[in-house]
Amino acid sequence: MKRNLALAVSLVISTTAGLAQKPLVVGICPFSDDTATPAGERSGTMLPVIFLDRAKSAGFLPVIVNPGPDVSPGDTQSPAEVARTVGADAVLIGQVRAEATSKGKPGADLRGYSLLSSHAANLVFAATLVATADGRELGTVQATEPVKGSWLLEAAGYNAFGGPTTHYGPFTNTHLGQAIGHSADQFIAYIGQQLSQLQPSGAYTAVPAGGTCRVSIQVRYPKQKASKAYSIAVNGKDESLGVSDGKVELEEPSGPILLNISVQDAPYLQPVQNTYYANSMLDCSRDANTLLFEIGSAGEAVIRWK
Repeated sequence: MKRNLALAVSLVISTTAGLAQKPLVVGICPFSDDTATPAGERSGTMLPVIFLDRAKSAGFLPVIVNPGPDVSPGDTQSPAEVARTVGADAVLIGQVRAEATSKGKPGADLRGYSLLSSHAANLVFAATLVATADGRELGTVQATEPVKGSWLLEAAGYNAFGGPTTHYGPFTNTHLGQAIGHSADQFIAYIGQQLSQLQPSGAYTAVPAGGTCRVSIQVRYPKQKASKAYSIAVNGKDESLGVSDGKVELEEPSGPILLNISVQDAPYLQPVQNTYYANSMLDCSRDANTLLFEIGSAGEAVIRWK
């Protein structure tokens, strides 16, 4: 069922001089976890971040889309609506599950202890690519990786803050990180084959790397209520100690900017994701840059430049 977004926002980014054509923008949502294990949950959270890194040389511009924590399995409309809001022309929506294997053949789905105690299982990333303009499904794709016993410890050892996930580079060298990376590569290749079905909307503009400038970051809930207690990493560096009166001010280079945010003061009954990753473009040619990270009533979140 289609949800009405609490946020009526649009991503406004200045046009970059010298760019001949607007890029095609593809969003990717955190994958929902159907394994009931830390490894499955970590896979679903980190897949968009690793996808973002590996798609740098792809024929499209990747953005992370946060549709909120309570999107129903099979619901593509709500994520597509949020993706359209942040300027994506298409969005990849998926789920992480695990299945038993017997002599190389797929079997029953596994969850929890059954998965962790299994010596023959695959972690399955199943996704649907959706055009945001009309909600049309462009196709489905699936990637599988053999489960390794080390994944549980690797997933438990990487926390959103105070651990290597803040700067996700070391995580990509673990067995679990490598498996997620392999799957991300398959998704990127698949999307590249579907690009002819899409036309850029021009709602999102790439900004080349350049000099540094001051950027102010704020986190907000519905009705413009500001968050005063949240953890934040910017471009892989934990900046949580710099949050003062709900704001953090930094010097950052022009170009891509990646945020990792975890809120601690959400209003009563306000759903939120455990952690949000989001990316955008910082344009230091503007006179001032204030980045608003806005969390809607269903936990969906978008970036807006002010």
